[in-house]
Amino acid sequence: MSDITVALGKKIRSLRQAHGWTQENLAEYADLHVSYIVLLEKGSNRATIETLDKLAKAFGISISDLVQSLDEARDDPVQKQLREVLEDFVQKIDAIYKQ
Repeated sequence: MSDITVALGKKIRSLRQAHGWTQENLAEYADLHVSYIVLLEKGSNRATIETLDKLAKAFGISISDLVQSLDEARDDPVQKQLREVLEDFVQKIDAIYKQ
């Protein structure tokens, strides 16, 4: 498990709970299997861009909002660079979806 995968899982769980949803609810709203939601929340599974899109739509937010601030290890220059590349990629994907 990578730190960012665990952080995404925590964010998904936090957003789900803020909406007052069960894992089953989120799975239904995002058109994903509940076991996949469980693994994502545990940080045991990596999300594809398609999964991020489904989750973001279910929560009513953008993909960039979903992945924003996932990596708190800002003192590691390699992770910082990877995060910047990912954030740039996600912003470009969001722009394409908004067209």
